[in-house]
Amino acid sequence: MIPELRSVGLDYPRWQDALEAAYGSGMLTVSGEVRGGQVLQYDDPGGARMVILAVPPYGTFASYVDGSPVTAHVTMLTDIVGLVELVDDSPSLQVAAADAPVTATVTATVAQGPVLADEDPLQYQPLALTALASSLRVLPDVAAAEAEGLTVGTVESSGAAALNSGAVAPHAGATVTVEVADAARRTTTLTGQDFWHCTVTAPFPFTVVVPADDSPSATAPAPGTVLTGEVQFTATTVDGAGCGGGCGGCGSGGCGCG
Repeated sequence: MIPELRSVGLDYPRWQDALEAAYGSGMLTVSGEVRGGQVLQYDDPGGARMVILAVPPYGTFASYVDGSPVTAHVTMLTDIVGLVELVDDSPSLQVAAADAPVTATVTATVAQGPVLADEDPLQYQPLALTALASSLRVLPDVAAAEAEGLTVGTVESSGAAALNSGAVAPHAGATVTVEVADAARRTTTLTGQDFWHCTVTAPFPFTVVVPADDSPSATAPAPGTVLTGEVQFTATTVDGAGCGGGCGGCGSGGCGCG
């Protein structure tokens, strides 16, 4: 079992099995070219995504198409993992041409990362942000979480915390304890497997995808339930990735991100 794949309904025992299924689907596309090679992408109608870096250092990672909209500064750390600094880019700041404050920082895999890795950091970039369940529990409500000594509305990015140590390679891991605002069951077309698309609003907006568990003892995600445990953040750039580098960014009025 590969947790990131299972979270989006792609529960294959090996990455190779997932890749072969994606190739066989006829839905694999070229999303970019880098260093003389290609970046390939499988997008499932249910929202699951696989990104394949077909040049050295090679790599494949799971992502998700339908994440929550946020605005962030994005600095690629590797071909796959980026530092994502979420900003509160309000209309009033845009009108005043003022810099938006950074409200939270996480590391995440970035679907367009292989293409962006050799570019300048992106400023005020619209993103779709998702947390892929690695090892999550579903608790019935906030009271149950607090009874375990948990603080609801917390995200601790172990990937961001580890950057200064240099002891581990950049990764997208985090620990979350968050209340579900909305939940919908979805099905991955490639496999027929179900998963939950959960929307979170605090401490910042993001989507959490959780594999469906239909066992009698399982608590299904629903509004008011709490998700707690380990996740892997993933992000997709939207509305064009050209609002970076030397321009002032949307928040400073220097360029548009539309």
